[in-house]
Amino acid sequence: MKKIKFLLFFLLPAIVAVPSCQTGPEMYTLKGSVKNASGLQVLLEQLYFDQNTAPTAIGRVTCDASGNFNVEQKEPFSAGLYRLTIGAKRLFFMLGGDEKEVSFDADLNTIDRMELTVAGSETFSCYTKVVKEMINAGQITPESAKAYVDKACNPLMRAFFTAQLFGRNAGEHLDDFKNASTALNTAMPESKYATEFSKLVNTLETQLLQQQQQQTAGPIQVGQPAPEISLPGPDGKIRSLSSMKGKVVLLDFWASWCRPCRMANPHVVEVYNKYKDRGFDVFSVSLDRPGQKDAWTAAIKQDGLIWDNHVSDLKFWSSAPVAVYGVNSIPRTFLIDREGKIVALNPRADLEQQLLKVL
Repeated sequence: MKKIKFLLFFLLPAIVAVPSCQTGPEMYTLKGSVKNASGLQVLLEQLYFDQNTAPTAIGRVTCDASGNFNVEQKEPFSAGLYRLTIGAKRLFFMLGGDEKEVSFDADLNTIDRMELTVAGSETFSCYTKVVKEMINAGQITPESAKAYVDKACNPLMRAFFTAQLFGRNAGEHLDDFKNASTALNTAMPESKYATEFSKLVNTLETQLLQQQQQQTAGPIQVGQPAPEISLPGPDGKIRSLSSMKGKVVLLDFWASWCRPCRMANPHVVEVYNKYKDRGFDVFSVSLDRPGQKDAWTAAIKQDGLIWDNHVSDLKFWSSAPVAVYGVNSIPRTFLIDREGKIVALNPRADLEQQLLKVL
């Protein structure tokens, strides 16, 4: 079974930064004092589980001559994962949502190793301590990974550690993901984090089921039902192949970086425009790389792929449908009839001829 990957936030270089202003009695404050950061630009952002969710910018400022900075706001800082950027350095940390004033001291040259002193936040301190242990350990074994997850100080931190440490072998840790999701939904039922982590777990379950079905069913053949695909579209909403039952569908595996795919797209567009009013549609699965969402969406626009159903988990060849459909090269297509059964494998030049048989 292919491994499902997640971002390891805490392994990235780090540093903390904050917008400067006077601290009033009713303000909530994050202060930093970072050696060797004199005059550097700083940015504080809140991050989320979903890579397609843009970070929320909290504040931007310039360090003073001593490397001091401070961000303050009238509302408490939300419980969540944060990223502080100073110059080219980054620091990831967590807050519990109950802090009044948080401060830390660090050196820009060692902050990426979590060498810092924190005051005013048990959550920030706990996260720093556990991640520092991971970094110092050098190698994380399955046994130590579970131990680190168990050191999480709250359900949100446990969910992040679960995704970070078990993500590469998620299929073996589905129960850990489910338990973390249940705890997070109980503790923070209205939060974006709980919603996104629930979606992550649901997607994981679907992918594992698809892989299991493929392992038992063998290679895709004409006449068999098309295995389900449920992946996010460019807007982050999940789109499912099964929702298109009742239409004749061309399932098209492609990518923005694949020149043969891009060369084939005009023909697909031509056939789509000719037969869309007769119940023909396209379900496009992109195998674009992690971090290449902009390239994917730009290619959709450039090639005039005007149908609604575009999906991708941006996992390149590790995308779950690749294994399910036995895709080893692209472009790769499957024609599916109105009942959801596969009627043709890899129709390209003969697409229109094959389509007319089932419309």
